[in-house]
Amino acid sequence: MLPSPEAVPPSRLLRFDRVERAAHWVTALLVLVLIATGTILYIPALSIAVGRRLLIEDIHVYSGIAVFVPVALAVAGPWGKRLRRDLASMNRFTAGELDWVRSLGRRGRESVSKFNPGQKLNTFGIAAFLTMLLITGLILRWGNFISVSWRTGATFVHDWFAIFLSAVILGHVVMAVSHPQALRSMIGGWVTSDWAKRHAPTWLSDTASRKKPRRPRQPDKALR
Repeated sequence: MLPSPEAVPPSRLLRFDRVERAAHWVTALLVLVLIATGTILYIPALSIAVGRRLLIEDIHVYSGIAVFVPVALAVAGPWGKRLRRDLASMNRFTAGELDWVRSLGRRGRESVSKFNPGQKLNTFGIAAFLTMLLITGLILRWGNFISVSWRTGATFVHDWFAIFLSAVILGHVVMAVSHPQALRSMIGGWVTSDWAKRHAPTWLSDTASRKKPRRPRQPDKALR
């Protein structure tokens, strides 16, 4: 017996729309600029080899301020409906997802939705690191009125958080390259239903249920 049409999941699922992809790639570019310019400023040999230290510093500072702009613009209007929904879903962890975290992905796979718990934690980590880097960076650039001890502490925190951020970004890139279809979804937007069945089964079932056609409303029977 053939399954009903509404029970068959679509062969392709839209994972990221154009707004989400644009926000991701512009943010990624700004983060790479931050890492590159920060490395030049941090390593004296590179700073001497490149030269134009003041220009590199300006690029670094203003890229750090601008890094939050793409996501802010993406969620600001009606065009950001999907991104707002995705960000909201990242704030929730189900019992199955917590089991996934405790078992390092060995259990709870059936409860994974559009983003697995590792991706959620990665997003939180990057956002937290960037926020702390922005605060300490503003202190270092325009905090001359702040005490020397606070500025020294800000320098220490800024340097170490930059190292942590670079490590997290490297891990993110490695995971993206090792999952080519997930990476392609951030380029073209789509994944196959087979991929979703393996990696995001809850999201697949939720998407299929949302796509079920509504039954036409039956006209009310005339009163006799």
